[in-house]
Amino acid sequence: MWFTIVLLGLLPQLTLSVRCTSGCVCDIRGLAKCTGDSITDIPPLDPTTTFLLMLNNTNIKILKNRSFQPFSLLLRLMITNSTLDTIQPEAFHGASQLLSIKLSSNSLSVFPLRVFSEQSELQQLQLDGNQIASVSSQLFETTVNLTELNLSKNRISQLDADVFQHLTKLNHLYLADNQLRNLPGSLFHNLRQLKSLVLSSNQLETLESGSFDHLSNLLVLMLQKNKIRKIPPRLFWHLPSLITLTMSSNQLRYLPAESFYYLFNLTKLTLYKNPLLTLPDQLMGHMPRLQELYLYETNLSTVPWNLFANMTNLRFLNLHFNTRLTSLPKNLFCCLPKLKKLSLKNNNLRELDQELFSNLISLQILMLNENKLESLPSAIFRNTSKLELLDLNHNHLRYLPGDVFVHARALKDLFLSNNKWNCDCSILGIAEWIRENLKLISDLDKGVTCYEPYQLKNHQLQSLTYKQLRCGVFQTTFMTTSAITTGAPLTPTPATSTTSIRTSTAATGTFTTPASLLSPTPDHIYVKRTNDPVFYDTIVLDNGPEIVHNNRYNGWVYLWTVPSTGPYSGFMMALYIVLLVTGVVLIVASLYALYRLHKVVWVLGNVTMGDNLKARRVRSFKVKL
Repeated sequence: MWFTIVLLGLLPQLTLSVRCTSGCVCDIRGLAKCTGDSITDIPPLDPTTTFLLMLNNTNIKILKNRSFQPFSLLLRLMITNSTLDTIQPEAFHGASQLLSIKLSSNSLSVFPLRVFSEQSELQQLQLDGNQIASVSSQLFETTVNLTELNLSKNRISQLDADVFQHLTKLNHLYLADNQLRNLPGSLFHNLRQLKSLVLSSNQLETLESGSFDHLSNLLVLMLQKNKIRKIPPRLFWHLPSLITLTMSSNQLRYLPAESFYYLFNLTKLTLYKNPLLTLPDQLMGHMPRLQELYLYETNLSTVPWNLFANMTNLRFLNLHFNTRLTSLPKNLFCCLPKLKKLSLKNNNLRELDQELFSNLISLQILMLNENKLESLPSAIFRNTSKLELLDLNHNHLRYLPGDVFVHARALKDLFLSNNKWNCDCSILGIAEWIRENLKLISDLDKGVTCYEPYQLKNHQLQSLTYKQLRCGVFQTTFMTTSAITTGAPLTPTPATSTTSIRTSTAATGTFTTPASLLSPTPDHIYVKRTNDPVFYDTIVLDNGPEIVHNNRYNGWVYLWTVPSTGPYSGFMMALYIVLLVTGVVLIVASLYALYRLHKVVWVLGNVTMGDNLKARRVRSFKVKL
């Protein structure tokens, strides 16, 4: 049953195949495919059933006059990857109905001036991959309906200003992979319907002002892989419909201010592989639809803080492989709420501001590998709740805060290998986090291991313990500017008595704890052993400070000192004296005020008592009368 159905379906094609010549295959749609070295001329096919003729890898060298006149219904012709090197002046005469001619990847170098004089209906002409050195305007005089012209991969070194003047309906023009060094300023002025212009892989060194002023419908402009050293101001201002602009792999060192203004519809911009040294503060205009920006392999050391401020719809940003880029403004990514991928890899970044990623609320992929980062602020990822992939390998990371990844709740892949982890007590926080999130670390097999100290080199971070790092032992060493001898206590001398007394006072009056006092050892090293994990390392205090402050916060003890000498301590001492004198004056003034008040009250009391006595005497006298 199925065999019968398949046989019936193939029957028309089998019928047509019988009528094809040797080396050709024909089908019911009117397509004829012919291949092989045995084909040296246009094969004798049925002209009533051939609409599309494809000749590939043949041995056809010459197209003779009126070669296609018998094919009155032929609409599309393809002769590709053949030895074709000559076309006679009337080769296409008698085939005025042709809509498409493709002569790609042959050995053509010269075209007769009016070889397409009868192809007024021609819409597509592809001449790429040949050896054409020059093109005359007469070649296209009658192809007024042409919408696509491909001259890529030839040897064209220059073009006359009027070569495309008759192609007013052209939509796509491909001139890539030629040897063009300059372009006439008016070359494209008649191409008002042009949508794609590809000029990549030429030898262009500059572009004339106004070159693109008449291309208001242009959607794609490709200028990459040239030798452009500079561009004139406002070169792209008259391209309001532009969607893709590629300028990578040129020789641009500077860009004029406001170069990319009025590109409201731009969605992709590439500037990579240019030796850019600086960028102007006002470079990018309002680009509400830009989604992809590629700015890498440059000589930039930094970028303006507002570079991406007008790209609110940006989704992919590649700012990597800039080996001189050492710093980023903290507000650089302020206005990118839709950014999903950010690549900062292979730069020379040494530190990042904790606010750098605070507005990247949609970020999913962040590449920070191959930099020189030594640590990261604990709050740097606090607003990146959608972050899924974070690459930090091949940096100089010595430690990370234990809570640095707490807010990255969606994290699935984290890379931490090939860093310079310093395995002291400060690394225990991140080591514990790694131990609890082993499934998130994608490069554990490559070695997330200690770099120093030597005795812990290549030790895995996730296996570190308090005991291995001898945490919980708090050592404080007091050193003075004079020599300290180990052994018997020092005997003060006139030259060193002040220093020795200061050291002793600091030792006995500071660092007292509810548990015990620190006891001195012969070499003036004070040791407190405790099980409290607050104290992680050895603290060395030089020149014995007179005042040591401490405070507890979130399980940590923070210490800070006021030096015994210097303008700051002098200021504090002067302020203390002023406050002390002011207090004494206020106390004396208060006592004097109390004394005066007491005296006034006493006088008023005596007067009142005298008046009462007189009043009683008057009443008693009246009674006697």
